[in-house]
Amino acid sequence: MPKQKRLVACLSVFVGSSFALPAFSQMKPSDVDVDVYGQVNLGYMYGDTGTGSESYVVDNDNSASRIGAKLSGQVDDLGMTVGAHVELEYQHNPSNVVTPDGRNVDGDFNERQLNLFAQGDFGKVSLGQGDGAANGNVEIDLSGTKVVSFTNPALIGGALAFDDSGSQVALKSAVSDQDFESRYDRLRYDTPSLGPLKLAVSQGVKDSNDVTEIGGRVTVPFAGKLAAGFGYSVKDAGGAAGDVSTMGGSVSWLHPSGVNLTGAYSHVEDDDNANPDSDFYLAKLGYKVGRHAMDIHFSEVKDRVLEGDSAETLGVGYVYTPVKWLNLYAGYNNHSLDSDNGNYDDVSTVLLGSRVKF
Repeated sequence: MPKQKRLVACLSVFVGSSFALPAFSQMKPSDVDVDVYGQVNLGYMYGDTGTGSESYVVDNDNSASRIGAKLSGQVDDLGMTVGAHVELEYQHNPSNVVTPDGRNVDGDFNERQLNLFAQGDFGKVSLGQGDGAANGNVEIDLSGTKVVSFTNPALIGGALAFDDSGSQVALKSAVSDQDFESRYDRLRYDTPSLGPLKLAVSQGVKDSNDVTEIGGRVTVPFAGKLAAGFGYSVKDAGGAAGDVSTMGGSVSWLHPSGVNLTGAYSHVEDDDNANPDSDFYLAKLGYKVGRHAMDIHFSEVKDRVLEGDSAETLGVGYVYTPVKWLNLYAGYNNHSLDSDNGNYDDVSTVLLGSRVKF
């Protein structure tokens, strides 16, 4: 079957056409591969702000606790693989939500993935709740420390506040890696690999706003391994903001010695002249040896709250992986906010934890 016809057949799977339904009816349960997976990621977080310090038992939002399943089967008549992806997140005391006045936050299931897909030599088409075409492309990282030193520092202690004599700015309001539009209801198309390059485009709806994204990733040998991602997204937010656009990417290099370097950048702007454009920068130096990984990182976010603001993060992280299904980690971040609107105290966090995967 030519690629063009296979792509048309693939799309018809998602709209429930009579062409695709017989193919599903011919599939037996034994023909379907089922991959069930999950993880529990809990930690002890200590947060220090200008108004005092407190300790918390948290679910690490760098890589939240979750459970999921991927189902797939070969449909020979169509020459493609058809399947579904379901993933639910469950967090008790999310690390980016807890505060000194709210140290216990009831857990709840949140939908991360609920989509159908079809894949063949034409590429891959996905429909439903899932990653936008550029999601994660500001967060490419070969350091081995993402579980504790993630690109977005506000996922740990994000609800803690910079304080200036009672005037407060939440950490997650001033600090973000601005990594595109994450997950939402969308139709996504991934092209076949173009050598080392993989491209994707998606169109969908997030919070009643239309979203369009394009993204690309590349991995090549380069005195070790080099991985990079880039993307662009537009969200029709309406009102004074109009179209909110995000552009950016990241690159990470891992040398055979274990030394690694990572950099990231993103820029967000909209149509509201009263709302300043914002920029995010990250530089990270890491080292991997055996089952150990460590890093030191610095990031800066400019103009995210008010024009002239600068929020800086300096931190270190360490991850020990004795077996593939277990990570033990420790990390520290110090956040500062330089603003013409106040003299804010720093926010510091310490996180000790463990992630168990199955």
